[in-house]
Amino acid sequence: MFSGGIILSVTLILFAVWLQWNERQGWPGEESEYDDKTDADYLRSRFRSRRRIHGIIGICGLLILIATVKGPESRAVWIGCWSIVMLCLITVVGLALLDAVRTHRYHRRRLPELRRRMLGDDD
Repeated sequence: MFSGGIILSVTLILFAVWLQWNERQGWPGEESEYDDKTDADYLRSRFRSRRRIHGIIGICGLLILIATVKGPESRAVWIGCWSIVMLCLITVVGLALLDAVRTHRYHRRRLPELRRRMLGDDD
């Protein structure tokens, strides 16, 4: 159980760092996609939201590490840490759903412009 907890906590922490690094560097194929002010507003909002999500995932990794080191012998800490991890991960799912809705709304607003650009101004 100890080694599983260590592996899980390190995996979550590294996953959060990797996600944040990719968000800062830009995802592959995303460089030329955004170019005007509405894109900049969307990207700024997306970056803040995803930074929170990555932070929560990293915190979950730290809490799992604490619970693993303390072990089930220290019941209050162990149960407390795992309860907070559960609530944090539910929060991550909720924030990810909000991010998906925001992205959907952004693409829906941008679709007419993309159609005009692809089909030309003849319509």
